[in-house]
Amino acid sequence: MSLKQIRQLSHAGIRERRRHRHDQGQLFTIRSGVVAIEAEGGRWVMPTGCIAWIPPGMMHGARVQGGMAGTGLYFDGAWSRAAMPDTVKVARLSPLLDALLAALTGDEAPTGTALEHYLAVFADAFAREPAQTLFLPMPREPRLARMAARMVAAPDDNTDLDGWAARIGMSRRTLTRRFQAQTGWTIVQWRQQMRLLAAMERLAAGHSVTTIAIDLGYASVSSFIAMFRRYLGTTPRAYMPADGAARSRPLR
Repeated sequence: MSLKQIRQLSHAGIRERRRHRHDQGQLFTIRSGVVAIEAEGGRWVMPTGCIAWIPPGMMHGARVQGGMAGTGLYFDGAWSRAAMPDTVKVARLSPLLDALLAALTGDEAPTGTALEHYLAVFADAFAREPAQTLFLPMPREPRLARMAARMVAAPDDNTDLDGWAARIGMSRRTLTRRFQAQTGWTIVQWRQQMRLLAAMERLAAGHSVTTIAIDLGYASVSSFIAMFRRYLGTTPRAYMPADGAARSRPLR
């Protein structure tokens, strides 16, 4: 059988799962909360109303801020490799995907041939759903990877390009050229995205907008709110209301 296991996921507070891998493909949905995924190629942030796929054998870790609830499904490795993406994918949990998952995990879930038909429809629907853009690509070169990791660990560090070039022993021109070649983004664009994803995690953990603005190195709360609105089309408070359920919106 292609579908091996179904788990209801629920975590309170902050929880971090170190990097690990599964022989099976893993699919999970987020009904409430925010989850950050680290895997080969970068970091993803999953708000409420999203679905994520992690292929079999891929090293990955996850961090929950402020609690989460969702559902996890584990699939046979052979089916996963044949029917699903070979990279991590985070997408919106569309009404069609939601309905298919409800059928697959309900009390009258299909079995045998009917199950395989449902899974084929699900795999096709998932392939058609656009990937969310709440993603931070990571550079491969060791010096650039260390620099990126330091920026993620200290998002309030406003060191400029010349300062980073001196820190890692690379000319500014080489640094900017290699970083963009490996991530597809300029360092300025990348740092903005990194701070946006960090803001979403902190909002999920219940931090105030003022605290987040300071933690991320913004000169003022208003400049942080302006950045957030520019990329997500709403304010931080509206994105993460009192019930803690982040609104799933594509980046503009």
